[in-house]
Amino acid sequence: MSVELFDHTGDIGVRLTAASREELFGIAALALTDILTAADSVEVRETADLRVSAAGMDLLLLEFLSELLFRFDARGWLTRRADVTIDERGDALSLTAQVHGEPLDPERHGIKVLVKAVTYHGLEVRKGDDSWQATVVFDV
Repeated sequence: MSVELFDHTGDIGVRLTAASREELFGIAALALTDILTAADSVEVRETADLRVSAAGMDLLLLEFLSELLFRFDARGWLTRRADVTIDERGDALSLTAQVHGEPLDPERHGIKVLVKAVTYHGLEVRKGDDSWQATVVFDV
């Protein structure tokens, strides 16, 4: 499992590698949290269910991260861990997840960068020989 941040003309990008696609989505959630605040300052105090669907694996990742970003913007939700299940039915993909974390506490969670959106630019999810990789760019 690895997370590598890279600068992208006023944006922040991440390259992710994991053993499975579910683990890949889980570390993507943690990477988003770590861009927003120090992920290790987020505790597991609550659990929420999440469900998204899309026509492709890259779009599924975009939908998943966009939902997490919406939850942060609307409710101050920070994800510490995501237990992800992906179901394939023909061309349709659906993701269900239990996201574990807590609401933003300004005393403990200093905001590093505010993310405006998850972008389509450079978005990619692919299966390698022995791992899954993804590239995601966040508009900041």
